[in-house]
Amino acid sequence: MKGLVIAFGLLTLTAACAPDNTRMPESSYQWQQRQDRIEQDWRASQTTPQTAPKTTPAPKDKP
Repeated sequence: MKGLVIAFGLLTLTAACAPDNTRMPESSYQWQQRQDRIEQDWRASQTTPQTAPKTTPAPKDKP
């Protein structure tokens, strides 16, 4: 039981010290790195060929 309490305590300590991925950058260098990464991701998504949705021609009206 004592080991379980210690393990739980260590788990909460490591979880509290883990970096938060949603945390905003603090320094101007971190902001620049974030902006560069966003721009690179955006440019990469723009260069991939976009597949146009296939459309079927409208049926001809019969007189």
